[in-house]
Amino acid sequence: MTEAWNIDLIQPRMRVIIDNDFSGDPDGLVQLAHHLLSPSVEVRAIIGTHLREGDPWGQSPDGDEVAVAVAAAEKIVSLCGKTGQVSVLAGAPTAMINVHTPQQSEGIRFIIQEAMRDDADTPLFVVCGASLTEIASAYLIEPRIAERLTVIWIGGHEHEGLAVPPPGAPDLEYNLHEDVISGLVFFNHSALQLWQIPRDQYRHVLASRAELKLRVAPQGALGAHLYQALGQVGDSLSALGYRAGEVYCLGDSPLVLLTALQSAFESDPASSRYVTMPCPTLLESGLYRANPNGRPIRVYTLLDNRMLLEDLMQS
Repeated sequence: MTEAWNIDLIQPRMRVIIDNDFSGDPDGLVQLAHHLLSPSVEVRAIIGTHLREGDPWGQSPDGDEVAVAVAAAEKIVSLCGKTGQVSVLAGAPTAMINVHTPQQSEGIRFIIQEAMRDDADTPLFVVCGASLTEIASAYLIEPRIAERLTVIWIGGHEHEGLAVPPPGAPDLEYNLHEDVISGLVFFNHSALQLWQIPRDQYRHVLASRAELKLRVAPQGALGAHLYQALGQVGDSLSALGYRAGEVYCLGDSPLVLLTALQSAFESDPASSRYVTMPCPTLLESGLYRANPNGRPIRVYTLLDNRMLLEDLMQS
């Protein structure tokens, strides 16, 4: 009997470029593995990006966090059995220096190249789990990409009227803090299409230690690697006297939910909710100023974490 809903018959519905700081919080490694195992997306390239200078997540003794990010991503590619099938590219080594000067990197060049293709019949998404350095730089070099791709970004402060910041949180949200200038370019000076998952939403994607131990750790070498990477964070925090508790925020995983897990008909992330609003002016502080004339952007207000986490655990 032929297998029903054969995964080998599922064809990619979109192209995805993955842009993340894989040398930092290992939630990006979970997102990367999940994307690579998703048959609905064609991962065109993976870009390992920088952390901010002096970032406590830094792992490189010489400060070359991009090289660490590339190596970490290549490890996931290998564990997913995708070696030779998808390129891992280096992103820019540092943040942008001003709103007029783009950075240069393999990743930036690839975004432009892929966006300007005329031989592809699937939509292109650039999914960013860290800074906006690569996509903002790509736009400054070639503004026409704005009409040819959609950016999904994990990051940014809460929007007034939609959510309130968590207790004690800084105005400058973590991913924006990695490169504030690229955020100013993206929000204030570009025409790029944006689906934003701000801090209040990505903080909702919580998995307990118990379910990760039960449902991720036993899943071969890949599951063991991801569980160990997440667990090391908790162990390190405990050693520093910080009480992190027994849950982990898989904050980059909504990048998978909004791409690979779209509805079959009238394709869209139909099980999650968003508002369409004029893109606000981004301030250097990380806060927003209302701009009624801003281009329309999506801001997600409710994520389907049930489907997201179940699909992750079963992948």
